[in-house]
Amino acid sequence: MKFYGIKNCNSVKKAIDALTQKGIVFDFMDIKKINQDILYTWLKQKSFEELINTAGLTSKKLGLNKEKVKNLNEKELEKIVLENPSCIKRPIIEYEQNIYIGKEYEKML
Repeated sequence: MKFYGIKNCNSVKKAIDALTQKGIVFDFMDIKKINQDILYTWLKQKSFEELINTAGLTSKKLGLNKEKVKNLNEKELEKIVLENPSCIKRPIIEYEQNIYIGKEYEKML
């Protein structure tokens, strides 16, 4: 299981605690170091609308609201996400060929 996040993110800390309490072992990956291949893996199952946290500070600084995300094309969104990976909802978990975003990890517990 790969767990993508930022160590000091509260959502990530809660997820780490929940998984650890259940004895679930995972590899922590810094979400700021994702590349195009990783992003494409996620996009096979999830949309940019699901990946981007429009309520987060990074998205607010970039002016990324839900409407703007809907109106940008995939190449524009890809560029924004790869240059500003902290705009991605966290955590993202890759487990058994599935992608879980944010609190979706609770389905695994």
